[in-house]
Amino acid sequence: MPSEVASEMILVILVVVIGVAVAGFSFGFLAPQVAFSNAQNQASNIASSSSLSVGPLLINSSNAGSLVVMLYNPAFNGTACILAFTAPSYLQPSAGVYTPSNIQPFSVYWPNGSKAQTVQISSPIYETSGNILYQPSGQVTLYKVTFNTPVTVVMNNVNSNDIVIIWFIINEGGYWFRIGYTYTGVPST
Repeated sequence: MPSEVASEMILVILVVVIGVAVAGFSFGFLAPQVAFSNAQNQASNIASSSSLSVGPLLINSSNAGSLVVMLYNPAFNGTACILAFTAPSYLQPSAGVYTPSNIQPFSVYWPNGSKAQTVQISSPIYETSGNILYQPSGQVTLYKVTFNTPVTVVMNNVNSNDIVIIWFIINEGGYWFRIGYTYTGVPST
């Protein structure tokens, strides 16, 4: 009789240990995947219901370029971040997949002329499909803007044969997703 009780106790302890191990595996491995999937779905929903508009790229005599851009979504009053970079104009057909090799400094201004708040990131930027679009090699400066508000993007040393590509990025669940992009035509002076 005591040996049967001992073997049943060992069996119960073994089942509890296996249960704890499976639960630990689930929380340690599956929970982050579920969190990423939820964030990805949320970003995808926002992206699909948003639209972008961009004005012409204007360059002044000192090669400073400026443009007006807006992320529009009447059902969403949140914030997004802007990343802007130049690319040679011949890459315009590939603007959606082109990633920056060198991001030159830029600034973003509200309609009242005040500068938008900056955010520093070094995390990967994902497409809404879940693939990594861009992995910064260091800190990247983004500018925080609100939906449905036009802002002005300004950058120096823009060449006359460049276009400016603008990414709109949101943070969902701690992950950065590009929810849209736009680009200018060849600059006007």
